[in-house]
Amino acid sequence: MLVPRFTQERCLILTDADVESLLATAMANEQQSLNAADPSTLLPAWWGTTDEDLDLLLSAIDPAAVHQAGIYALKIDPQRALYPPDEESVSIKDLGLLQTRLLTEAAYIALHSGLRKVVWPIRISENHPDRIGAIGKAIDRAMLVARIVTLDASEHTAPEVKIDTPFVDFTQEQICELARDMALPVDSCWWHSPNSIALADQRRAQWASIDKRSATQLEPKPGIQSPA
Repeated sequence: MLVPRFTQERCLILTDADVESLLATAMANEQQSLNAADPSTLLPAWWGTTDEDLDLLLSAIDPAAVHQAGIYALKIDPQRALYPPDEESVSIKDLGLLQTRLLTEAAYIALHSGLRKVVWPIRISENHPDRIGAIGKAIDRAMLVARIVTLDASEHTAPEVKIDTPFVDFTQEQICELARDMALPVDSCWWHSPNSIALADQRRAQWASIDKRSATQLEPKPGIQSPA
């Protein structure tokens, strides 16, 4: 099984309360348990495109992100959520602007919080028309934004900031395998609860192969609460 490289440091994790974000949350919990470190912080965010009513979508993401933070004993700062402004487009043509602004704001938050790492759990789907190019752009965007923000590091901030993209080139099957191995409570994802969002139906179908029953067969890890 392919295992992503995940920072051992306390970090700022961007979360859209989907499977990849949940995986990052679980891995951060595992690292802090091993290293007796202070908990990392989740920051709700949106970095994709959608035809859905964004307010309706974000109203489902917020409580799910808070719930996932509670399950894995991580901090969360929903008041600083990095969502697109009301008037901003989330279409494919504006995606680069959306992501650059998001990463810049997240990197500054991390820098001024004394955190050297931001985890951006973006994953480029296998059906993307230019998957290799999109993976490269995501990695380059993360690296370049981090370098620019690091220029403003001082004695009052972290010495630098880096933005990790641990799942950017993973396939859906690889994510499913990791999710089953770590017994992720996928019923805590934003799309699991009944709602009127069409995208939720797509997500439930997409991740149906993660068998929730496998979670009951594994021993809970220290510091993890049972999902409500």
